[in-house]
Amino acid sequence: MSLSLFKTTTRNRRRNHSGFTLIEVLVTVVVVSIGLLGLAGLQINGLRANLSSEARSKATLLASDIIERMRANPLGVANNDYANIDTAGIGCNATPDPFCSNTSSAVAASCTPTEMAAFDAWVWACGMPPANADIVQGGVSHQLNQGTGSVVCDTVPCVAGSTYTVTVSWNETNLNTGDAATSGVNTVQNIALVVVP
Repeated sequence: MSLSLFKTTTRNRRRNHSGFTLIEVLVTVVVVSIGLLGLAGLQINGLRANLSSEARSKATLLASDIIERMRANPLGVANNDYANIDTAGIGCNATPDPFCSNTSSAVAASCTPTEMAAFDAWVWACGMPPANADIVQGGVSHQLNQGTGSVVCDTVPCVAGSTYTVTVSWNETNLNTGDAATSGVNTVQNIALVVVP
């Protein structure tokens, strides 16, 4: 085989393969793009699940909060002072009088079991007033999106040993962009606990 024939064959091979690398790069870009879009979708679904999980955790903690307050005030429970609490009817603009808890600027008032039950309902609904403006206030109405809570005695008349149903409700926005009818619509979520305080 002569040297000139070898050079011609090598040049032809180079010409035949000159565009092949560009096609490989384009295919790789398409495959990687599809993979990244799928990864972005998984990330969005994970964020949605985290938001829902956070709201459920807060609701569970808030339900446990009022239950522990009831257990700390057995005379208030015996007087049926916790039997019909509804946070939707509790105003958060004014603090209760008497204020049955210490704060950074005041000492707690001496409260009766009935006053303590009313104070507990207010704190459960509104949270304690924050000492610093940068602190997010607690309570069902501040911690959850359109949050409400209720405590209902399950028997009439409510007697010692009766069960109570504690319900915490909030709204979650449906972020399902695949369904235009339900995307952005608020759905009510509930957590209910049945206890004997």
